[in-house]
Amino acid sequence: MKRAARRVATMATAAIAAVTVLLSGCAKPAVTSPGVSPDLKHSWEVNFNEGDAAAVAALYAPQAQLVLSGMPPIHGREAIRSEVEKIIRSGIKVRIATQQNFGAGDLAYAYGGYTMFEHEGGKEIERGSYIEVWRRRSGIWQIDLDVNATGAPVAEIRPATQQGTGPG
Repeated sequence: MKRAARRVATMATAAIAAVTVLLSGCAKPAVTSPGVSPDLKHSWEVNFNEGDAAAVAALYAPQAQLVLSGMPPIHGREAIRSEVEKIIRSGIKVRIATQQNFGAGDLAYAYGGYTMFEHEGGKEIERGSYIEVWRRRSGIWQIDLDVNATGAPVAEIRPATQQGTGPG
């Protein structure tokens, strides 16, 4: 299990490095923050906590990948919807913090921490970090890659109204 968590953390670090290189190499348009609208970014958490797996899955590109610690990558929007639905049915709730949200042109990334709870106001059951790579297609932002790693989160999890770059 520890080897899988290290592999996910290594993948997240590589994804951050690749996106940072891509974004820093963009002469036009300039790198901006936020890259993805804070409301759109926050909609993942809101839709999940409301039990709407279809709305969560709609945030992903058709061929997206979701990587969760200790599991093989989940490929495609429909498979992601199915996995998210299973997690929602378990009663888990999530809080997400965004530490970084930068974009250039049609590419953006968001990075931060998350906490999962047994239920609304319940006992904490997992903490970790994530990185999402977003791409805008025909004016619509979608997640291409979402990598999550359990462990101490990179960002303090606070209520959305206190976060520096908007809701997680």
